[in-house]
Amino acid sequence: MNKVVILSANPINTSKLCLDEEVREIQSALERSRHREEFELIPRLAVRIDDLRRALLDHSPQVVHFSGHGDGTDGIALEDNSRHAQLVSTESF
Repeated sequence: MNKVVILSANPINTSKLCLDEEVREIQSALERSRHREEFELIPRLAVRIDDLRRALLDHSPQVVHFSGHGDGTDGIALEDNSRHAQLVSTESF
């Protein structure tokens, strides 16, 4: 079974994204797939750094999909305990 961890974060001090709709679209596409039984989706929402670490260690996914803010150079924006953006560098990730 291939595990796909979907991580999403939309900190309150960033522009609003429709992350729940993106997760729904991924789930819907997989349900229509001929090979759907080969994949397990594991969504993690409002992800903080500890959540990221835990999801990767607990599930050892083959695929990690991130939905949220960031760029390919500086990293991704997760949430801190106050739901504000906390940048995780591309190198650390």
